[in-house]
Amino acid sequence: AWPVLLLSLATFLSRRRELLPFGFAFLFSAAGDAVGARGLFIPQMAFFALAHVAYIRWFLPRARRRLRTGTLAVVVPLLVFLFAVIVPRAPFPAECIGTALYGTIIAGMLCSVFQYAGACAAGFRCAALLFVFSDAVIAWNRFIGPVPARTWIVMITYYLAQYLFFRFAFKTAARN
Repeated sequence: AWPVLLLSLATFLSRRRELLPFGFAFLFSAAGDAVGARGLFIPQMAFFALAHVAYIRWFLPRARRRLRTGTLAVVVPLLVFLFAVIVPRAPFPAECIGTALYGTIIAGMLCSVFQYAGACAAGFRCAALLFVFSDAVIAWNRFIGPVPARTWIVMITYYLAQYLFFRFAFKTAARN
């Protein structure tokens, strides 16, 4: 949780109001990391859902109003994978509902990022895809079967995603 908590603190200490959603996203992610390290899957998903809501809060007002075909080409397969492969394998109703809700929220984050048309759009898209990939590996490992080197894959893609969100948020803010 420490690396993402430091990103949160750096964001809040920058005193840039336009970056507050990123600060909260990093803070909620750090909380998700902390409860996830204790094996608390449902609270972990809840904190990460809040983090994605914070990302959506930043991207959505800056998004194109007309839904792009490229956005659908990325988000629809994610939702199909979620509801056809992952959710049916959740062993408990709470996990099933939580996974469906979380997956829908992260798909919303991905959609809002892909609809974003401002500075550093490609960098933000890369960050969002890395985050989704990291979560897909976690879901596969939890509900489908073991993923070799899961911890390395998840942590590298997750921390890289968070760093890229941080970097491009500040780069975008510097242009304004």
